[in-house]
Amino acid sequence: MGFEKQEVTVGNREIIDIVLLEDMKSLQEAVVTALGVKREKQSLGYSVGSVDGRDLTETPQNNVLNAMAGKVAGVQISQMDGAAGSSVNIIIRGGNSLNSDNQPLFVIDGVPVANKLNNGFGGADMGNPISDINPNDIENVSILKGPSAAALYGSRAGNGVVLITTKSGSGRKGIGVAVNSSVVMDFPFRYLPIQNEFASGKSGAHVFEESENESWGPELDVGEEWVQWNSNGEPAPLLSYPDRFKDFFQTGYTNTNNIAVNGDYDEGSFRLSVGNMANKGIIPNTDFSRLTIGLNTNYNITNKLRATATINITESGSDNRPIIDGGRTSPVRSLFETGPQVNILDLEQYWIPGSEGILQRKYKEKQNNPYFVVNENPTGFDRNRTVSKLQLDYDVTNNLSMLLRYARDSYEEQQEAIIAYNNYDQINGGYHIRNNFNKENNLDFMMNYQKIFNEDWNITALAGANRMEQKYSYVDNNAGQLVIPMLYTIANGAPGTVSYDSQHFWKVIYGIYGSLSTGYQNKLFLDITARNDWSSTLPIENRSYFYPSVSLSAIVSEMVEMPSYVDLFKFRAGIAQVGNDVAPYSLVPTFGTALDWGTAKSMYMGGLLRNASLKPEISTSSEAGVDISLFNNRLGIEATYYVRANKNQVLPIDLPIESGASSKLINAGLVESRGFELGISTTPIIAGDFRWDLNVNLSRNRTSIKELADGITYFNFTSYSGAELRTYVGGDIGDIYMRPVLTVKDQESAYFGYPVLTGSGLYQADQDVNNLVKIGNFNHDLMLSFQPTFRYKNFSLYANIDWRQGGEFYSNTMMFLGNNGMLEETLSGVSYDEGRPIEDQVKENPEAYFGKWIGGRNAAYGGLPWPGDEANFREEDASFNVGVRESRDAEGNIVYIENLGGATTQWLNPFQAYRYAHRPFPDRNLYSATYVKLREIAVTYQLPTSWLDKISLRSASLSVVGNNLFVWTEAGNGVDPERAFRQTGNRWIQGVEYYNVMPWTGSLGLKLNAEF
Repeated sequence: MGFEKQEVTVGNREIIDIVLLEDMKSLQEAVVTALGVKREKQSLGYSVGSVDGRDLTETPQNNVLNAMAGKVAGVQISQMDGAAGSSVNIIIRGGNSLNSDNQPLFVIDGVPVANKLNNGFGGADMGNPISDINPNDIENVSILKGPSAAALYGSRAGNGVVLITTKSGSGRKGIGVAVNSSVVMDFPFRYLPIQNEFASGKSGAHVFEESENESWGPELDVGEEWVQWNSNGEPAPLLSYPDRFKDFFQTGYTNTNNIAVNGDYDEGSFRLSVGNMANKGIIPNTDFSRLTIGLNTNYNITNKLRATATINITESGSDNRPIIDGGRTSPVRSLFETGPQVNILDLEQYWIPGSEGILQRKYKEKQNNPYFVVNENPTGFDRNRTVSKLQLDYDVTNNLSMLLRYARDSYEEQQEAIIAYNNYDQINGGYHIRNNFNKENNLDFMMNYQKIFNEDWNITALAGANRMEQKYSYVDNNAGQLVIPMLYTIANGAPGTVSYDSQHFWKVIYGIYGSLSTGYQNKLFLDITARNDWSSTLPIENRSYFYPSVSLSAIVSEMVEMPSYVDLFKFRAGIAQVGNDVAPYSLVPTFGTALDWGTAKSMYMGGLLRNASLKPEISTSSEAGVDISLFNNRLGIEATYYVRANKNQVLPIDLPIESGASSKLINAGLVESRGFELGISTTPIIAGDFRWDLNVNLSRNRTSIKELADGITYFNFTSYSGAELRTYVGGDIGDIYMRPVLTVKDQESAYFGYPVLTGSGLYQADQDVNNLVKIGNFNHDLMLSFQPTFRYKNFSLYANIDWRQGGEFYSNTMMFLGNNGMLEETLSGVSYDEGRPIEDQVKENPEAYFGKWIGGRNAAYGGLPWPGDEANFREEDASFNVGVRESRDAEGNIVYIENLGGATTQWLNPFQAYRYAHRPFPDRNLYSATYVKLREIAVTYQLPTSWLDKISLRSASLSVVGNNLFVWTEAGNGVDPERAFRQTGNRWIQGVEYYNVMPWTGSLGLKLNAEF
């Protein structure tokens, strides 16, 4: 099943090698839908994405979500940072909630499992809990994109559902063994380009200031000698060391091994698998590991009663995760703030001899030694997880069946962050531990009725009830300082610096649901579903909420005569609602604890005022689309247009501070998403032993705010370094605003439109909030992906190409690198004609100069002569911002003084001139988010059966695999747009990034699969 029938002439051959080819039509006959029910795809009135388990293991991945990237239209998957085991963001049909991470519900073999995007601790990314899944255990994945498909799952299905079906032992009688093994090398291949021509300092090229983070100092490699940190007090030549990134980062590796034993016999089947993954990171002393054990069994107790039991146990963890929050404990930031004149290898010995554990060896006080950071400040975690299910199925009659299922997902996670003595941010060190416990129990009872009437009508009816209980708790203890160096316990915390926190959350939802599916002559299908939930987190009067759905599928090609090349033409449409409750303890105030006040306990009530009258959110979605199959199933097309509206969102609104609270939770807002999806599957060429298959996915989504509460005109997502991520009513989520350069507003003035500088000659931002300007939107205009597969005899070539077009992001990294003089663009300002007065050039073409700086590091780079005494000791690096300075005449009238390069100009050093032309204005560091990635490539050789028979193998293959071997970005600046997220605390902010600039890393390795 699932493969094409083939006829081969035997002739005189005794051994015949046949490579099974996927049958496009048969693979699309059935998909897994809500509650694990298998349905014929042609009967569905909504879009369901599907990914076969084989497509998830073409190349080894440490997170199953990475393996899904680009393979389903309408699903956006992004890796948050460049380290193995990092969090992965999955958004289905755009983010539609203003107060959540918009992650879908994951269901494994009928067991809802916990997952979250925001899992930061101690400045590190601990990764998604969903990464605990072993990709080699997955049979297939179905993605229910909209409420029509997912409504039966209740409150948590508003963002879609990812249904994961694991492999079972059924299918081949007897005992079978499968072995998978891979070794992949991870190598950094591109670093963000920086300048290596000028040393540390910010006063100018005439003085060496090694203690500064900036690099606006003397020119390197030209014979200048200065006293340096390791020159024993004697002047030494200033030399550049351009390879500090290559010297610091290392080649990592990932080794993955999996063995599975399966059996199928008359009374049942089983599959037992054990998997192990071990990774060494590209940052020294970082790692990630995962051990999984999975058992999937079913047993026919009688010919009517069947029992199914599954259990998956995972131990995952890391001794040290990379710090990526952009703080001074981040090794990446430490490297970027290391002067070009420093040989990074001189810092490998990071303790001062004789003061080990007390004083780190570094070349300046303002930063940490990156080797000290990665070796003595580890942040790690251990997570133990169990996902289990016990299910009984009973056939009451040939038409009526019952199901009883108990499902449980639970994990315990210990997180630990160590801060050594002499850390820049915590001079006396620190120790932070957190224990998380999460458990969810689900009890389901369902009845299913199926009946065919007079060969024309068929009906499937389902009714069920669910009890869901969630419990989450944590204990968090943090010692801000240590008494004894290198003793990392809470008991060693200095008095008055230890904080204790623990919380417990409990939620219960009761739900009843039902569905009715009817078909007429296998041409027309109608689905109706309904569910009602009662949530413990809502007030009694609003605790119950009901939501229905209806969808229609019409096989038009069976109703009207169509050309012979049309195999299928289906129209589908549906409308649905999904309700959603609120987080526990959103109704009444709660108290938190602060540091002890002497012997007294200190408690406080946070600034957020709860609301005892909250209502459930309601998401309403409608969609319509067509499924077309042509040319004997050689070309398949799926197209969908959808609209989704989410109302009654729970939002915090600002309150006057005199009220005693800073904000209050209310139900408000209407958020609407619109978009389309297009999926194409085709086999363009079949010629003898050669075959070319191609899948193409195209999608676009836009989400806008239609309504907010009275008096509220916009929703603020974050404000960062002048970039305002806010959405006004009528605007799109993802909009980025900034305050523009302050300019002369008097239209009668000869200087109308000229920048208004400070008295010191510096650009300044317009602080009038009414003058904010929109500079971009972080959402892509289009997402396009291709998965070609070429087969020739026993060889195959597979690739996964992901193209995301449009959108913008703000790089706070590039802002700081420019501010610190680390970019090539900081060597000189805007060009000018040295043979003419600069002020004339500015007046002739003001737009070419306004908002920019004129000058350079020295005369060769456009620097100008300094007037007066400064010309005696400074390099020729005088620079300035372009505009006018405001003053007043004797009558008090405003007059403007030109700052255009003439006699009245306020001269600046290059650091000042560049800084104030760039740092206050985010559009200077706003970049295109367009990129193309070769996410996966695999060349596979299937060993001939003539070889396998000799060694008693059923099948075997050897692959050369690669990940991210090619990356192109429109911005071309070395920042990966996919990682345009900033981690703040334990949450991610999209659209801005801050030192999330790990090197671009490619992977290359070998993979072996064998079945006995």
